[in-house]
Amino acid sequence: MDPNVIKSGTFNQIWKTKGLGSYNGFTEQFYAQPLIYTPVDTQYVYVISQQNIAYILDAKTGEIIKHRTIHIPFLVTPDLAGCNDVADCVGSTATGVIDPDTGTWFFTTKTYADQTKSAPQGLAAGRYYIHAVDVLTLEEKPNFPIPLEGMQADNAPWRVFEGGKHHQRPALLQVNNYVYAGFASHCVQWNFTGWVVGWHATEGRIVTKYAMEGGKEATGIGGGIWMSGGGISSDNSGRMFFATGNGYASQLADDPVPGRQPPTALEEAVVNMAIGEDGRVTPTDFFMPWEKRDLDGMDKDLGTSSFVLLEPGVFSTSNVQRIGTVAGKTGKLYFLNLDDLGGYQMGENRKDKILQTIPLDGPVFASAGTYPHDGGYVYLSPVGQQTVAFKFGINSNGDPVFTQAGKTTETAAGRQGVGHTTVTSKNGEPGSGILWISDVDGANLRAYGTVPVDGVLPTLALLNNVAQMKFSRPSFGDGRVYLTSHTGYITAFGSPVNMPLNCSSPYDAGTVPIGNTSTVSITCRAKIPLTINATTLDDSTHFRAFGYTLPKTLAIDETFSFSTNFTPKSVGPLSTNINLQTINGGPEQFATNTPVVVRGVAISLNPILKIQPNVLSFGEVITGEDTAGKNLDFTMENDGQSPLVIRGYKISLNASTGPFLPMQPFPMKAGPFTFVDLPALNSSIPGNGAVSTTVNFNPTADGYYKAYLVITTNGGSKFVGAFGTAGGKPKALLEWQLENGTWIAYQKGVPFAFGPVPLGTQAFRKLRLRNLGGTNLTTSVSKPPVSGALAAVNPLGSIPEGSQVAPNGSIEATLICSPPKSQVNEDPTTITAVWTMNNNDASFGKTEIDFTCTGASNQVGPLDENGQAWYRYLGCFKDANPNRNLEELIYYSLNNTNGKCQFDCMNHAGHFPYAATEYEGECWCGTKRAIEKVPDTFCQYLCKGDFREYCGGDGAYMSLFGDRRRVGNFSTTSSSMTSTTSTSTSTSSTATSFSTITAGNSSVTTTSTSTSATVSPTAPANLTYLGCANEGTTGRALAKDATADPLMTITLCATYCTSKGYPLSGLEYSTECYCGSVLENGSTIGGSTACNMPCGGNAATICGGPGALSVYNNTALVPPKQPAVVPSVGNYQSLGCYTEGVNERALAGPGTAAADMTVQSCVAYCLAGGFKYAGIEYSTECFCGGTIATTAKSAPASECNMLCGGDKYAYCGGPSRLNVYGNLNGTVTSVPPMSNTTSTSSTSPVSGTTTSTTSTNTSSTSTSSTPTLRPGYTYLGCANEGTNGRALAKDATASSTMTTNMCQDYCTGKGYPLSGVEYSTECYCGSVLENGSTIGGSTSCNMPCGGAPSSICGGPGALSVYNNTALVAPKQPAVVPAVGNYISQGCYTEGVNERALAGSGTANSNMTVQSCVSFCQSGGYKYAGIEYSTECFCGSVIATTAKTAPASECNMLCGGDKFAYCGGPGRLNVYGNVNGINSSTTSTSALATSTSTSATTASSASTTSGSSTSTTTTSSSSSATPTLRAGYAYLGCANEGTNGRALAKDATASSTMTPNMCQDYCTGKGYPLSGVEYSTECYCGNVLENGSTIGGSTACTMPCGGAPTLICGGPGALSVYNNTALVAPRQPAVVSEVGNYKSQGCYTEGVGERALAGSGTASSNMTVQSCVSYCQTGGYMYAGIEYSTECFCGNTIATTAKTAPASECNMLCGGDKFAYCGGPGRLNVYGKVNGTTSSSSTSIPATSTSLSSTTTSGTIASSSTTSMSSTPTTTSSSSTATPTLRAGYTYLGCANEGTGGRALSKDATASSAMTPNMCQDYCTGKGYTLSGVEYSTECYCGNVLENGSSIGGSTSCTMPCGGSPTAICGGPGALSVYNNTAITPPKQPVMIPAAAGYNLTG
Repeated sequence: MDPNVIKSGTFNQIWKTKGLGSYNGFTEQFYAQPLIYTPVDTQYVYVISQQNIAYILDAKTGEIIKHRTIHIPFLVTPDLAGCNDVADCVGSTATGVIDPDTGTWFFTTKTYADQTKSAPQGLAAGRYYIHAVDVLTLEEKPNFPIPLEGMQADNAPWRVFEGGKHHQRPALLQVNNYVYAGFASHCVQWNFTGWVVGWHATEGRIVTKYAMEGGKEATGIGGGIWMSGGGISSDNSGRMFFATGNGYASQLADDPVPGRQPPTALEEAVVNMAIGEDGRVTPTDFFMPWEKRDLDGMDKDLGTSSFVLLEPGVFSTSNVQRIGTVAGKTGKLYFLNLDDLGGYQMGENRKDKILQTIPLDGPVFASAGTYPHDGGYVYLSPVGQQTVAFKFGINSNGDPVFTQAGKTTETAAGRQGVGHTTVTSKNGEPGSGILWISDVDGANLRAYGTVPVDGVLPTLALLNNVAQMKFSRPSFGDGRVYLTSHTGYITAFGSPVNMPLNCSSPYDAGTVPIGNTSTVSITCRAKIPLTINATTLDDSTHFRAFGYTLPKTLAIDETFSFSTNFTPKSVGPLSTNINLQTINGGPEQFATNTPVVVRGVAISLNPILKIQPNVLSFGEVITGEDTAGKNLDFTMENDGQSPLVIRGYKISLNASTGPFLPMQPFPMKAGPFTFVDLPALNSSIPGNGAVSTTVNFNPTADGYYKAYLVITTNGGSKFVGAFGTAGGKPKALLEWQLENGTWIAYQKGVPFAFGPVPLGTQAFRKLRLRNLGGTNLTTSVSKPPVSGALAAVNPLGSIPEGSQVAPNGSIEATLICSPPKSQVNEDPTTITAVWTMNNNDASFGKTEIDFTCTGASNQVGPLDENGQAWYRYLGCFKDANPNRNLEELIYYSLNNTNGKCQFDCMNHAGHFPYAATEYEGECWCGTKRAIEKVPDTFCQYLCKGDFREYCGGDGAYMSLFGDRRRVGNFSTTSSSMTSTTSTSTSTSSTATSFSTITAGNSSVTTTSTSTSATVSPTAPANLTYLGCANEGTTGRALAKDATADPLMTITLCATYCTSKGYPLSGLEYSTECYCGSVLENGSTIGGSTACNMPCGGNAATICGGPGALSVYNNTALVPPKQPAVVPSVGNYQSLGCYTEGVNERALAGPGTAAADMTVQSCVAYCLAGGFKYAGIEYSTECFCGGTIATTAKSAPASECNMLCGGDKYAYCGGPSRLNVYGNLNGTVTSVPPMSNTTSTSSTSPVSGTTTSTTSTNTSSTSTSSTPTLRPGYTYLGCANEGTNGRALAKDATASSTMTTNMCQDYCTGKGYPLSGVEYSTECYCGSVLENGSTIGGSTSCNMPCGGAPSSICGGPGALSVYNNTALVAPKQPAVVPAVGNYISQGCYTEGVNERALAGSGTANSNMTVQSCVSFCQSGGYKYAGIEYSTECFCGSVIATTAKTAPASECNMLCGGDKFAYCGGPGRLNVYGNVNGINSSTTSTSALATSTSTSATTASSASTTSGSSTSTTTTSSSSSATPTLRAGYAYLGCANEGTNGRALAKDATASSTMTPNMCQDYCTGKGYPLSGVEYSTECYCGNVLENGSTIGGSTACTMPCGGAPTLICGGPGALSVYNNTALVAPRQPAVVSEVGNYKSQGCYTEGVGERALAGSGTASSNMTVQSCVSYCQTGGYMYAGIEYSTECFCGNTIATTAKTAPASECNMLCGGDKFAYCGGPGRLNVYGKVNGTTSSSSTSIPATSTSLSSTTTSGTIASSSTTSMSSTPTTTSSSSTATPTLRAGYTYLGCANEGTGGRALSKDATASSAMTPNMCQDYCTGKGYTLSGVEYSTECYCGNVLENGSSIGGSTSCTMPCGGSPTAICGGPGALSVYNNTAITPPKQPVMIPAAAGYNLTG
């Protein structure tokens, strides 16, 4: 890995491959890190997932070469009892190992005993296996896999391995022929022990199995080996090292134990195990922290990171040859002697006897990284802190010392997950080290230089890998880096660019004293033809390049030589990149910058004092806890060659400048600080030597302390600062917030309770952790409940592990209880969850916090004294199997509820003990319990009278209740349903039905065969038997009314329905009667053959059957007529719906068209012509034929959905769909009856003998896209047919001898300017193209004219369109087809990293197609392109990366012609002179604006000119933040606008463009903002417009035309600068915070609910501040602003509301035009994330103008009526699209909300009791004619629908009104709109129907 490549800007993601797993619908996750291996000659990536799928991928491309599913995975829920460290599945978590000698990949998998089941099998069924697979085939090697279940530990045979409890997390280790794995548990649960398991690599036998808990203590649980996935380590074949976690045997207690006497319980320890020749392991040495028992109590694992072995060649001294390091949750970094680890409490005062302990600022879960060059460094990444570098040194005693040398600029995530620190180098070259860090937050892959510069590790690259997996370590291979994610991806990063010069880099400038100079000669050889045109140096302080002349052009293998001087000015290793900028030739892609590395070492002959580190941060200590205090070290280094003499010391408690304390003897003290072992005065430190000194911090009182030590030497003076805080121990207090806001403290064993939460709703409560102590409280364990009905709302962010609470501070988490919706009258359901927590308060201990929530079922019907229902829910039961289970149908009612039914059954004369609801509106009562119980999913129809209850289901399923006073207190015993299968087979005369009756666990299938009632039974007068109909699929077939009678007859049912005003009566199940006007819910006559049950009152007649109705029609009553397919006309029968043919008509005979077309008139027309088939299409067109084309296919009836022009109750085809009728019985001579109306607009029937009056004038033309035209006519092009109707819909004709002239004459005669020919023989007329048709919308105009085969007459679904220029139609915007010889080439995208047209350009606010073409033509260009309405570009070729785009994307009208299209954002209308190039001279490429903006070439001070008189000024490198001249600020990279230019005020361009040139131009025009784009273009403005934002693009990567080392934007991206001397108008922005309320970003509204469900208000002067104030007053945690003027509050954000891009919250506040206030259906949300106020508020929203008064109107109609009249006899209507209306109001329909603001924006109110009448009254009172109800409870007013809203624009008006559940009040983003016809609204814009004799034609 080359650091120069990493920081070059060319290093980034090169591929990303998603795994194939989706077990049980779960997302695949990769915890095991990729292995990179080259088995033969191709490098592969090996990775295995948590779903146990192993993969081989091509390392270069990411292609999956092979994969294999090893086992099914183990399921986390419920089998791990709430442990969520790994989500969803556990499979292969540990990183495996590859043995290159045998080509074997070793890994482990967790699975289940039974591989045939996909459901959870329980903890005891968990299994672990060891695998060895072939690296080429993934097939298992001989003797593998190895099962581990039940194995006994070698050292403790009573310890037995259980796969379900254990987890194999650490990376595997291979030592010779043996492979080793470490095991721990899941969340430290159950009785487990850590294990080391080893096996033979080829023989597949277990050779060692050692348990960390080797004693028999009852508390001997723990000692897990997990190390956050880090690996077991080894420095030779005879030993291994690892670190363990918590354990509770605590064998050692207070007894110091030497390391060579390890205990049997190896807990919280670093362990050295000897490896025998047979592979067995034995512990030989250990280290255990002196405070081990405290660490256990606080879950402060030592083994959260792996034990890292440092390279002995660098990290060693004469006293210590081998060193290792480890850090854990305590935040302590330990350095140990590998040959003497230190034992337990063997140091002074029974502390640790180790090499060094360094306290860090946070816990550590990631292993250390090491760099064995440049003196040696160690790196650590604490949680939430910067990565720290420690430099290796040696003290005067010969002992190793590590001192802090630097930090990164970026910090790690504030939660656990930062990855293991890794270091790479370029083949071990000094100075080439790269420090790699992966992280779950921020930049997911970070690369740094390994040597700090002025205390900072240089940043090389910050890259993103979405959903980066926690605890990862990057993998490397051939210059590429590999990472994985928890969303199933493997990602590779690399640099695909090659260097064009071979410069044999790096060069060594040697060791040079400061002030001296060395010279290096450099020679580079060209790999390709190129020109070197500039050079730059990264470091020009110490280095200089000279001895060359530019530009220098080289052929392949030619050389370029120059020299470099190294003149150091400071000591140490120094280096620079000399960057050679090139212009490359040849077809291959090479870099345009070749870095040449020059390195040298600077020395000083004089002494130089350096202090490392100069800041000692002791952090927090607990006062008096450690009598020895806390130690930190610093080093005094002599960076010179001569001895450094100590002259003096001074100490201050205030600052490094004094005042100073009096001189004192050694050891020197400053408050609680003691400076130990300072070198004596006048002592010296030899050249390049160092002395380490210890500072002790031992406070005796609480407080914050600081001290400064100033050291004076003959090599200068420096100071070191020491800082520390002392306080009392942390004290944790856990609290729970009650519903009233009160907090209660946690009591062990007492659960935190939600209280009752109604089923189907949700409640939120808060958990709070407070710190009552004097130092930070750190959470070490936090395992919240993550899923289910009771869980933490944000598990990852809910008191996360590693989070800290300051003294007197707190941290909160929110939990939700959401019991699933169920039936009424059920017993309460208790839901439980557990949260495991621990922290550094030793008295807190590991705590399992229990939570309970009671899911309360609503109690309805007769209640007892405790409010519990007498009728208890028994379950969902099958009815009619085959008989009814309950005896009596009491009613069918639109007000049906379970409670109403129970009351009626109880109060019935029979006092029925059983009550059941069915089919939404039916109530059944009975004396016997139903038989067949089925799952509740069969009973999920919502009750007609209350949508919150279930009332049975489809297919005769009942919700059954029993009165416990009559039939006992019911248990949950019920019959189980094994399967239910229904199959029916029917013929013309018989039907066979199968039903399954289930009792207990057995099922019996019965078969019955009966004759269906196909003959009409005897029917009373006026009654017609229609047939046997099936019941509805989503409701009753006849749903308006119902009755039942044991003596039911046909007459009785018909009489009942007639009395209710319904013509249709249906009998079912012998005794039931249903009424209606039409069959609904999918029921059809003939839809069933099961009408076979005799009537209860007349056994000789049929009264339906199970799920089947015998339907009769009372012809004396006429129901509302329904549109339908005409079944037949005479002998012509309906054949169904057909598509048009492919390249041919479905019916190829003559045709006709008429505005009043009917099926009858079309059939009569085709019958008169003797045709067998007739087809009607597009409502008004009729086609005939002798056959149906084979390419025409039958289509769904729903696609023939257009009503006949002359019959609104019949269907006449659709777009390219025909209703076809066929005379299948032969030719008929008589004409069937026609409709009463005769078409007056139809054309003459077409036959083969029709002669055109203009046929003699037709010229034969070749079949071309631009035909020969007669004067006065223009060919517009090929247009697609309309999608919702004809493209030309005003008139039509057809002829087998059709020509373009014939069609033109016909349409001109009708007064229409446009004529279109289609399908060779058809002609259509109109004034404009309609229904989505556009010129150029089709390329299918390829069929010859019927009357002129050499001409084109359209094609299938495509029209050749002509315009009669003598007739003036209403002008439409269109694409200009041609300008002179320049023909439209269509719509094109811009190029990728280049302009589509790269020549000259101009811009003009009055731009037209003609002016652009003229400009390009004058420059001699072949192509002209117009973009963004006003910009014109020219070129001789179209860039290959520019692609054709849909015409709809070139949608911006020309600045100077509102009837022509001039491109769009990033889209060009291109015109080409395809017949040749003009003879005029070629212009330069300098672009100019319309105001003569000539390209004034400003020189760039940062480039080396390519001319012969080159300057030697050094150019700056192309960086994200360029070097700026005074008065200018670089703002960043901005995206171009989406609807116009980002900077739209002025523009210029130049091939020598630089940022300075652009700045000068824009400043001269008076604009503060300048933006450079596409290398050569400059744009100016005051503000970014049209959706452009700073940071909106990362594509600013293109070098400036006049300064290749600088960046001038990119494709669609601008490098934006601001002239700070000019004051631009203020920019709108998101308000970041208001008080304690912080911006949470942009959110969508919820799905079927408000994102914020609390109070609300609205005001035309709305601001963010006023909304936050309103919600804060109401005690809400969140405030959200929407639609500019509306404010909503809530304590939670609905789970269905999601974060949205900031660009969607784009509406400015009504009262603040510089702040954003949401958007359409989008909210800017602000949250009080540190707590909530204590006041409460109701959830009734209100506007800013006395909302409360509008929500309690006494005139609101009750929910049972829909009229406000004084005669309350109006029947309550069901929730239909057209509700019952009161006089003076009209229901207009369902409208969508506006896209740029509210649809009705003039006024608003809201009420939980909202009804349409209430809203109408409110809006009428405000003087507005339109009222719209939305989201059940909201009301909006206005005079017109605005912002793109339209009636019929939505179908989401489905939500019941808050005050009338049977009425509809809009829906999410949808309004039910009403009009008050008594109010005359302001006049609306309309089309004038006629003027001066001209009629409107469209």
